[in-house]
Amino acid sequence: MDINSFFGLMGAFFVLLFGASYFFYRKNSPVQYGISLSSMLISIFLFLYSMFGVGGFEGMGLGALAAALFGASVLSLFVSVLFNIINRHGKGAV
Repeated sequence: MDINSFFGLMGAFFVLLFGASYFFYRKNSPVQYGISLSSMLISIFLFLYSMFGVGGFEGMGLGALAAALFGASVLSLFVSVLFNIINRHGKGAV
């Protein structure tokens, strides 16, 4: 997996995670944070499985997938919290 496909995959995961979080954000549901947090946990377990369960070169692709999902989860959680802070202070950005 080259660097362009890694960031493309991370961008696709971000769009999916942030879209789901934004959907629940509009409904003022606390589930908006649970989506990113649960995908972080899934990516950690997926990474551990790629190292210990699969191993070798076969596990590298799965590990890269897990790293892209983890990065997108962190970014999605950060942006969701940022939107919540901005709206709480009355700026009305979103």
